[in-house]
Amino acid sequence: MKTLDTALKLLKLFETEEQTLSVTEIAEATALPKSKVSRLLADFRANGFLEQDEQTRRYRVGLAAFELGSNYIKSQPLAHAALPVLRQIVERTGHSTTLSVMRGDLILHILAVEGPHYIDGRWRVGNRLPFHATSAGKVLLAGLTPAGFEAFVANRRLDPITPSTVTDPEVFRRQVEETRDSGVSLTRGESAPGLSAIAVPVLGRSNDTVAALGLIIPDRFFAEEETDSLIALLHEEARTLSIKCGAADYPFGSASASPKPALARSAAPV
Repeated sequence: MKTLDTALKLLKLFETEEQTLSVTEIAEATALPKSKVSRLLADFRANGFLEQDEQTRRYRVGLAAFELGSNYIKSQPLAHAALPVLRQIVERTGHSTTLSVMRGDLILHILAVEGPHYIDGRWRVGNRLPFHATSAGKVLLAGLTPAGFEAFVANRRLDPITPSTVTDPEVFRRQVEETRDSGVSLTRGESAPGLSAIAVPVLGRSNDTVAALGLIIPDRFFAEEETDSLIALLHEEARTLSIKCGAADYPFGSASASPKPALARSAAPV
C-alpha cells in the first residue's frame, strides 16, 4: 500500500499546469531516488497513463489517464444534468459557460461549453484556478458556513493573479458575505485580463452548494445594462439544475419567468 500511495502521489504531480516533467524534477518534488522514480514512471508508461517524449525524455499525461478522467464526466450525475443547461445558456447569450467545483483550495472547471464569443482564457475543462480570483470560487466559498469559511481562509494567501485580483482579506471577506446573501458573484479581470465572469450556486440534496454555474464574458462584449438579466438567467438555469440534483428549493432569483437577456452577441465591441 505504501508503494501504491507513493505512485499515486507521483501521478498527481501531473495535475499541475506544467505540460511535461523530467525524472529529475519528479525526484526533487517527491524526495525519491531517481531509480525508484524511473521504475514507477516505466509502470505508468507501460499502462498508458503517462507518455515519454522520445527526444526530450520528458513525461506527459497519457491517453489512459484521459480516458479515465473522461469517465468521471460521463458517470457524474451533476455533470450529466448540467450539459443541456450550459448549452441553453450559450444559446441564449452567446457566451461560454462553465460548471466548477472546489478541489482543495483550487477551483476546477469540470464542464464547459464554448460560445461564439470565445476568447482564450483560463476557463477550459480541467483548468484549476485560485479560489480567491474567480466568481466561481467566491460562490463556492459562500456556500460554507461563516465558521467554515473563516477556517478555510485562515492561513491562505490571496496572491495577485492580475492587477485586478482582490488581495485584501477584509475586502475578500466582504465579497463572500455579499455573495452568500445575493447568490451571485461578478468579477472583472481577476483571474485573466480582458475577461469578466458571473457565477451562481448549484444546490444539492441538502441544499448545500455543490457547484458553481458560470458565464464567461470578454470585456469588449460586457454591457452593464445587461448584467441583471444575465444574472436572472443564471439563477433560472441554476434553479432547474438544482432541482434536478435533489434540492428542496432554490432561494435566489425569482421563481417566476425571468426576462430573457438580449443576446450579448449583438453588443457593439468597445
